[in-house]
Amino acid sequence: MALLTSRKRHGWAPNGVPARPRRDAAASRLGAGALLLGCATVAYTYVGYPALMSLAARRRAVLDGPPDHHGDGLPTVTVLVAALNEERVIAQKIQDLRRQDYPAELVEVVVVADGSTDRTAELARSLGARVLHDPVARGKSNAVNRGMAAAGGELVIMTDANCALSPEALHAVAACFADPALAVVGGAKVVHGPGARGAGEGLYWRLETRVKAGEAAFRAVMGAPGELCAVRRSAFRPIPPGVLNDDYHLTCDALVRGYGVGFAPSARAVEAVSLSITDEFERRSRIAAGTWQTTLRHLSLSDPRRGWVAVAFLSHRVLRSIVTPILLPLLLAGSAALARRSRVARVLLTLQMAAYALGVTGLRTDHRLAAVPFQFLLTNVATLRGAARLLLRRQPQVWARADRTGWVDARP
Repeated sequence: MALLTSRKRHGWAPNGVPARPRRDAAASRLGAGALLLGCATVAYTYVGYPALMSLAARRRAVLDGPPDHHGDGLPTVTVLVAALNEERVIAQKIQDLRRQDYPAELVEVVVVADGSTDRTAELARSLGARVLHDPVARGKSNAVNRGMAAAGGELVIMTDANCALSPEALHAVAACFADPALAVVGGAKVVHGPGARGAGEGLYWRLETRVKAGEAAFRAVMGAPGELCAVRRSAFRPIPPGVLNDDYHLTCDALVRGYGVGFAPSARAVEAVSLSITDEFERRSRIAAGTWQTTLRHLSLSDPRRGWVAVAFLSHRVLRSIVTPILLPLLLAGSAALARRSRVARVLLTLQMAAYALGVTGLRTDHRLAAVPFQFLLTNVATLRGAARLLLRRQPQVWARADRTGWVDARP
């Protein structure tokens, strides 16, 4: 009995095996399991869910076939451009819209130039656009509300001043709205540019196109890009004050009210990559702040009774935009803490360090070979920065314009 008591006091189990090493081994196995679960979550977010949506997109193409872009009874369209100090591109933008393959008598162009101190309003007016100009800038959401109130079209297509639209864009969007269940339809964003920035962002938006094409099979597209976001005017509700991402808010608001959100992959909005990494990082950070804001405000979309809407919302927005960016530094720290005791942790730590090293290489050299890890690193760091800004209430509602490397024509 005295021997047993002595062994317990010194960390020995009754069978003669040291208790502390057994507890350490169990903790290591538990930690390794948690790391693997975290990695599986990241893999599902970036590989599993896109693969699932790719299958859905192919199934939808077989069932639905290509839409008829040239049918009779086309709806009237208002193209709404919120333009803050865009005198360098506004003329090209309006001329690009005039070249759309859509009856000109059915299209009106409204430019909201609130806060512009350059010649944006003057140039747009001289080219025949209807111009709304308030000297005070109150944010893009306010500009959208003003433009929607002035719009006369059955459909309102919001687009940025610095992007060109494919000639068939209006037709493709209008064809989607033949489905009366849809309140919002997004187009496909295409980015061109050199180096890791251009290749990385281009790849990111190609991935988004595949995912959204699959989500469209369930009328559950998680967001429409601000470069090409169309709304059925009869289904529009004014955007509340303080909303940072007007386009994402419109999609979530439509889904909450039971409408569907669609996607027109042939309606392409083409733009050049940001002029610098600093500009792109700032742009991604403010978008992330708005994504966090809108996602947290619409968590009711994760209700399982919503079916595929809940799957898409949880996978595309909650996991990718909130969970994964928080999970990544935790995985790195956990792998480092367990590396001495767990082979799994050592392997995971090596893989993570290699990926982040390649990302930093892409940042420093802008080499296209490092485009994927660079884009992954930039996106997730910017997401954490945007989340911090939102939580600390340091994200301004009026966004600064990000300079682009130039105008890219969307025509073949």
